[in-house]
Amino acid sequence: MYLPPDSVIEDRLIRTFPEDELRELARATDLVQREGGKLDAAALFFALALGFAVGEDRSLEAFRQRYLQNVGGSLAYASFHDWFVPALCEFLREILDRAIEDLSTSSDQLRGRLDGFRDVLLVDMTVVTLYQSLTDEFPGYGDDHAGAKLHVVESVSTGLPTQFSITDARTNESTELSTGGWIAGALLIYDQGYFDYRTMDLIESNGGWFVTRLKSNANPLIVEELRRWRGDAISLTDRKLHDVLDDLHRDVIDVRVEVSFKRRRYQGSRSRATRTFRVVGIRNEETEKYHLYITNLPVSDYRAPDIAKLYQARWEVELLFKELKSTFNLDEVSSSKPEVVEALILIAVLSLVVSRALRQLFVEIVAYNQDSDDDREPSSLLPRRRWSKVFSRYSAEILRRVAKRLGYESPHLVGLIYRDALDPNQHRPSLLEDVQYGEFVRELA
Repeated sequence: MYLPPDSVIEDRLIRTFPEDELRELARATDLVQREGGKLDAAALFFALALGFAVGEDRSLEAFRQRYLQNVGGSLAYASFHDWFVPALCEFLREILDRAIEDLSTSSDQLRGRLDGFRDVLLVDMTVVTLYQSLTDEFPGYGDDHAGAKLHVVESVSTGLPTQFSITDARTNESTELSTGGWIAGALLIYDQGYFDYRTMDLIESNGGWFVTRLKSNANPLIVEELRRWRGDAISLTDRKLHDVLDDLHRDVIDVRVEVSFKRRRYQGSRSRATRTFRVVGIRNEETEKYHLYITNLPVSDYRAPDIAKLYQARWEVELLFKELKSTFNLDEVSSSKPEVVEALILIAVLSLVVSRALRQLFVEIVAYNQDSDDDREPSSLLPRRRWSKVFSRYSAEILRRVAKRLGYESPHLVGLIYRDALDPNQHRPSLLEDVQYGEFVRELA
């Protein structure tokens, strides 16, 4: 078995996130407004993205310690805290956008029911609970609850977000699902929170496909039966869907339905449109109810059970959120400042992206060592969730190696401990000193 030298790890990370580009981007976003400042933007990025995976402490003080332990210096807490400003969020967003675009070419192969799509995109969101003091900036579901929503469109082939946004918890999911040419050839799978006929129309207009659950209050008109039944079967054509469900005992429903909706406002008015889509129902024998799905996938390529099976892929995005929360502790955002909250959420996503970049390196190592008669995908031997835990376990050592590659030798340990242990408020007497030497104050009766 061939294993390359350890240096390939920092080589891959610095090639993915070039230090000169990071420093240039810090200046372009006004994060760094002068040359020769105390803090190096490239070192800061790696200390944040790799440091987020170290241990369980996600406080700013923990990040400062990781920066100092690998880069050195005497950066005070207040000075470090001053970097967590809106410009840092813009800096992190730019890095994320560039990295996601660059890593989109490294993907796991889609097979079976998925091999006909350019990609499969999973749309969902997760809620991050915040301090109650942030209720005005990030209103939650209740009057005294604060929360942020991370909206994500995940690529199944890369395991990365292709789009993301951060809003307050009250923002409706459907407003965060945009459409465009990037959808062409891809299958979008999403839940009922994003249900909207106009969105379905736009996905199809842009050359994409979709599968989602039919909302319980949706009652479209059936215009065609796509599966024929022998004998004296009930005719469904020209009837509303919910008017016939209780009378049916078929295992499967497969029909074309007609829906109407309002288009986007144009020059002050909104026109109505009518479209037809496919509705599939799979009967649950225990509940005697149908699980209903709506899609534009053709019946010639995907049978009704295939549609239900495709929808199960949506669980992958739930696993992504679980990974962000369990491995990268996204649900522990301990700050009362909006800009720090946004920065910590972005850093969590960046840590995931850095993890995926290194996973691709090890997929290549697996492929190199794989027997020629082994037809398994190399990526299947490195499950993403397992990989993220391994990445977290070794991220402290990876950070040390990257800092050394950036030109920072391991700081003098005695000096590091000495500076960290010194009281930053030396002018204030301790309790014992006050007792020994402080002025006596008579208590008034």
